[in-house]
Amino acid sequence: MSTSYIPLTPQPAGGTGNVNNQQNNANPNGGSTVNPPPPPQAQPTPKPPTQPPVNPQPQTQPGTQQQPSSPFNFNGEFKFTEESTHRLKTKPRPIGNRKFVKVKPDVDVKALCNWMSTEWNMTLPPGLVLSVTGGAWDFPRNAVVKEVFRKGLVDAAVKNEDLAMVISGGAHEGVMKYTARGLSEYEWAHKPKGSDDNADPITLGVCGWKCVDDDVRDKLEKSVTNHQVAELECRTYFNVTENFIDEALDPNHSHFIFVDDTTDQRLDIELRVKLEREMRTFGETQYLACKDKVNRKEQISCSSSTHRTCHHTKIGLDDSEAWIADVGDGNQWISLDMTYPRRVNGLQMKGNPQADMWVTKFKVLYSDNERDWKVVDNKEFDGTSDRDTTVATSRFSSTVRARFFKIQPTEWHGDRPSMRFDLLVCKDVAVVCVLVEGGINSIKQACSSIKAGTPLVIVADSGRAANVLAHAFEGPNLPNLDESTIKAELKEIIRRDVDVDSTFDLIKEAAKKPNLLNIYDGSCEGGIQAAILEALRRDDEQSISVNTTLALLWGYHEALKEQMFGSSFTYNWKAYNVDELVLGALLRENILKNQVEFVKLLIDNDVVDLDKCVTWGFIKHLYSKVNDDAQSLPDHMWRIIESEGNVLDTVQEVMQELAFDKFSYYHGDNRGQEKDPVDDPYRHLFIFALLCGYDEMALYFWEEDSEPIASALAASNMYKNQSKKISSRYTEQQEHLKKMKKKFAALAYESLDACEATSKTADTFNVVLRHVPSWGDTTCLKLAELSVNLSFIGHAGIQALVDKVWRHGLHKPGNDARFCVKAMDFVQAPRVAFGQYLMFYLLFLALFSYMMLSDQLASRWPQEVEYVLMVWVATFIAEEIREMIAHSPKRYFRVPWNWNDIFNLTLFTVGMILRLTAFGRNEARIILAFSLFGFYFRLLHKLTPFKCTGPKVLMVGQMIFDVLVILIIMIILLLGYGVSTTAIMYPHTSDPVSLLTSIIYRPYFQIYGEIFHDYMYVTADDGGCTTNETAIQLDGAMRCPEHVGWGLFCLALWMILSNALLLNLLIAMFTNTYERVNEKNELLWRFMWYTITKEYYKKPSLAPPFIIIVHVWRLGRFMFKNVWEWNSPTLKLGFNEDEQRHIKALEKQVVYDYIMKKRRDEQEQIRKEKIPDRLDKLENQLRVVKTHVDERFAKVRPSSPITTVQGTDAATAP
Repeated sequence: MSTSYIPLTPQPAGGTGNVNNQQNNANPNGGSTVNPPPPPQAQPTPKPPTQPPVNPQPQTQPGTQQQPSSPFNFNGEFKFTEESTHRLKTKPRPIGNRKFVKVKPDVDVKALCNWMSTEWNMTLPPGLVLSVTGGAWDFPRNAVVKEVFRKGLVDAAVKNEDLAMVISGGAHEGVMKYTARGLSEYEWAHKPKGSDDNADPITLGVCGWKCVDDDVRDKLEKSVTNHQVAELECRTYFNVTENFIDEALDPNHSHFIFVDDTTDQRLDIELRVKLEREMRTFGETQYLACKDKVNRKEQISCSSSTHRTCHHTKIGLDDSEAWIADVGDGNQWISLDMTYPRRVNGLQMKGNPQADMWVTKFKVLYSDNERDWKVVDNKEFDGTSDRDTTVATSRFSSTVRARFFKIQPTEWHGDRPSMRFDLLVCKDVAVVCVLVEGGINSIKQACSSIKAGTPLVIVADSGRAANVLAHAFEGPNLPNLDESTIKAELKEIIRRDVDVDSTFDLIKEAAKKPNLLNIYDGSCEGGIQAAILEALRRDDEQSISVNTTLALLWGYHEALKEQMFGSSFTYNWKAYNVDELVLGALLRENILKNQVEFVKLLIDNDVVDLDKCVTWGFIKHLYSKVNDDAQSLPDHMWRIIESEGNVLDTVQEVMQELAFDKFSYYHGDNRGQEKDPVDDPYRHLFIFALLCGYDEMALYFWEEDSEPIASALAASNMYKNQSKKISSRYTEQQEHLKKMKKKFAALAYESLDACEATSKTADTFNVVLRHVPSWGDTTCLKLAELSVNLSFIGHAGIQALVDKVWRHGLHKPGNDARFCVKAMDFVQAPRVAFGQYLMFYLLFLALFSYMMLSDQLASRWPQEVEYVLMVWVATFIAEEIREMIAHSPKRYFRVPWNWNDIFNLTLFTVGMILRLTAFGRNEARIILAFSLFGFYFRLLHKLTPFKCTGPKVLMVGQMIFDVLVILIIMIILLLGYGVSTTAIMYPHTSDPVSLLTSIIYRPYFQIYGEIFHDYMYVTADDGGCTTNETAIQLDGAMRCPEHVGWGLFCLALWMILSNALLLNLLIAMFTNTYERVNEKNELLWRFMWYTITKEYYKKPSLAPPFIIIVHVWRLGRFMFKNVWEWNSPTLKLGFNEDEQRHIKALEKQVVYDYIMKKRRDEQEQIRKEKIPDRLDKLENQLRVVKTHVDERFAKVRPSSPITTVQGTDAATAP
């Protein structure tokens, strides 16, 4: 704690607030005193300075009274005892000792702010000042008021680029308690441990010293005298009226200013108003005209210049050149367009660094329209005295707010005026007063703030003063007020004798500034923050850049849209000189927070340039900062976050697992530097959104992607693989991922359908067959196959392409049409290759079957047929090895039919090896028989191209899986039944064969109706069994069963479980599989036709066994010419750069048109759905109008009946 003085005269802006370098003596307990000033004669005579010197202030020894001429009494620190804080409902904020200062009512506010900035280490001015006033007692709070204190004001104070300051009365009652308590609850819930306390919002309590209890005042004064930190009980008395009411100093306030008011007037109200006003002009920064913030072409103009034009003039203090007027008279000038009205405190000037030319006297003029100019302070300012070393600082007597500033030299050194300059611009600060409930003092505070130019937000229906002002200021008749009604409402809320007329005069004066009056009734979407933004927007003196920044930080895109792009906004938003780095940071933070609407606003309105903003460093920062919500992040994101080294390498690995195994995050070896822009920003952001699970964000970036069809297919595959990795226990997550997979699959299908409808068939083929470098140099067809996108593959356009490839192969238009080329194409066509492979495979099966059924295996050595089969199978093995090399082992083993091939070839190889031995020919026959069955089973794959059999083959595969599931259940029940029955009927059996027969063999065949009745009812008397253990062990006699009745009971249960339950369950599963497959019968067959077409398109033109010729040819070319031809041809067309650019542009344009049409249709559908509601509303309004009309006619209708013409006619009718 330190004792220092605030001068009567204001300090120079930017000063420290300490006068004459006062030295403080530190005290271990936190206090300090100030040494007495030296004698006046000891002070040296100061040299003539640029700014007037600061008058020295009187100082005192510790413990003595302050001189009455100083507006500053003393300052110190205090804390609440830990025991007393336990009585509070909310744990106080972790803000350390509370700091206080006692000041005179006439204290210079600028000097006070300078002192707080230095002594209290405050960052002034803050980015936002919320002055909260209202009820000083606890009052009933409705839902709107609770939302204001619990969330609205807290979010407004916390979510700021700079620190926020909350000013209140400092009591632990009413609005003061609710506001500070909300901040405390937020900090304890969200503030990380070990974070900087200086980053917390400043909570400043301003109140009268007279309101503090005598005992507390004594403690504070003694703590200053004794250089100690005062310890106060949390129940410190606080007087807000003439009666002393028990109210505590709020422990959640960090700073207190006590006004030494010796009268009954509330002088603290005046000080709060002065603080609010001072915060708007306190502090200044250079405009930095020499930097990139000034667009010389648009913002600088002059009367004349030695440069070609004024646009080439450099005027910044640090520039190597200066403005030189072309004419040496007193009518020369140079002006600067600030692009929007700014507050300026002064100007700094230098001469010409290249010549002895500088300005010694000048005027400063300002204007808002470049026509009506006014002279600042109506005087001339002193300029500089040399060309480069002296910086002349000229300060205005008061802050000037304008857009255009003109400097007009009146005297200069040299033949012509020449200078460099910078304007001293006040920092843009948003200041708002918020009124909640309250009494007469709250009305005074609110009206005084309005009079001083601070916008007011009134929380309507919160009670008392807020209701009075809300009723007074609502309606279009301002500034006219209903005097009688307002005075009557004032008398109801005032609890003591107060001059109602003077209070009404304050309200009447405030009503003259309707642009500062804002009423919040809780119906505003966005809460109190949106009301604050609206109040700042309506304030003519508020900086639009501040409003824009707050809207960005608070996430209110509608307010931001109105602020930046509304019809009332006359200037381009870029004129506000928002730094691109700041905009990039805002974009990054809103992407991390998944603020989709906000990101749309920034990008769609060209607020940020993604081509410049999204760099490699930007992308790395995104991935490294995704750690706020552990519950919502997928597992693979934690792998990325916790990775060491280059995070993008880990992203590439994850994408290879989820999207495509050949995916590359970089193009070639170009990995880029931190500041280098990425090649395709939308694709990188799209991938980030997919990995984070930001679904709506991913959809938005997909709409802007340059390759939307490929990106949609890749996203569908990613969601499919993610759903597989999630445990089946998380059904909701799985369903959500499956839903998103279907959504992106539908987008890909509809985009392809749009291409098919609006372009040529050849263009559609090019779109799906061109290689896509951004997704691993693959094609849309390949991505659709990986994601098992049945609808995309089943599209009519894709099927036309498949049919073309099936019949004639794949060629770009314009290829050679010679006969030999056509003949080769015919031989290599998939349908010809399929027929060739099928024919030779049937021949192989015929030879294999002949070998197994004849006596070929009976001879000692293999026969001719066996040698042929060995060579044939060897070519099968060679082809399987080639496919494994061409497709990578990982992808090869994903295909179920390849496992069947491995099984068949392994059994055949083992069988033939045993065949060559002298003792294994019988075992070889058995193994080869199983191999033959596997080769016959492989023949089912040849049925897939046919529509009548292809889906049925798929059904067989699905039903085999169903059988395996039932088999697992059946084995468990079978073992339970077999073991139990054997234990009951044959308790002493030790023979393994007999045990296996009783436990597995007989129970299994009993499922199919073989009851084994003879084993159940045989007895020793019949001679079919025996109980003699010797006969059983030695002669192998059958053991007689025991407890046959219990055995029959177990058999009955087993028959119910196996026949009635398991078999019917299997039938039900078969039925479900059939219905599920049959429902997609057409799409499944089209997908299978595509896969078989692609398979035989990639196969060599010669079928086994002649395929060995192709393998030998390729091996020879590799050995002698180093030409690798083991990879299979792919369904891909190559295009040059111009063709690629044309196809991408076509795809992008078609998909964009489709998206726009879809949005129009959705809006039209919404409009149609609203028509019945609008008609009902109109009908109700007409009914109300009819009721009012009937009531009016009822009032004016005479008592005597009126005879109508119709009635008269009826009466006179014959």
